[in-house]
Amino acid sequence: MATKEQECRDCPFKSQCFKQLGDLELQSTSESKVQVNYKSGETIVKQGSFVTHMLYVKQGLVKVYQEVDSNRNLIYQILPEGSFIGLSNLFTRETYPFSVAALGASDICSIDRKILEQLVYDNGSFAHSVMRYVNEETHQLRSKLISLTHKQTRGRLSDSLIYLCREVFDALEFPFKLSRNDLAEFSGMSMMSVVRTMQEFIRQGYVVESKGYIKVKDMAALERMAKAG
Repeated sequence: MATKEQECRDCPFKSQCFKQLGDLELQSTSESKVQVNYKSGETIVKQGSFVTHMLYVKQGLVKVYQEVDSNRNLIYQILPEGSFIGLSNLFTRETYPFSVAALGASDICSIDRKILEQLVYDNGSFAHSVMRYVNEETHQLRSKLISLTHKQTRGRLSDSLIYLCREVFDALEFPFKLSRNDLAEFSGMSMMSVVRTMQEFIRQGYVVESKGYIKVKDMAALERMAKAG
């Protein structure tokens, strides 16, 4: 559902990239964007659709995933508010190589791709900020690849919980908006393996789960397991 537009210049949720833009440049992005509210579970992007706009999570939480087959997905990013979705697709791809869905009520700004590409050409500070964002995203994806291909279940689940604490919620206690199946697809594990390993972590006092929240009690233990693999 489309919601009331807010000028990019006045938005309190601007990304670091957009803070590099002047008023006239922000006016151009405002004129080319649409803000849409998605309910939890709604599809925001369908894998294979055309990349006509860049997406920004103004508020909410989303998952970015690869549709492996009709029964399996691989979630490789959980993105909180203040995140771009697929910024690396600028200049490179005509279709999205992934799908995106809301993990809770989310406000998504859809900004004309050509406008952002032109801003990269015209504004060096903006281009530098975009490159930094893409580089950080690449580093995260490389770390995810190592976790999925070289670690056992305890290491994978530890990596996922550390990522949620540090990269998504910036807190040791957070609302657990992922289903067990989501957590399995994010960790590259079966759902039963996630359930067993999480129960083990709870018994050993590494984490506590209560009333829809997860609290990490022993980050050092998770870090040791993540490092050991």
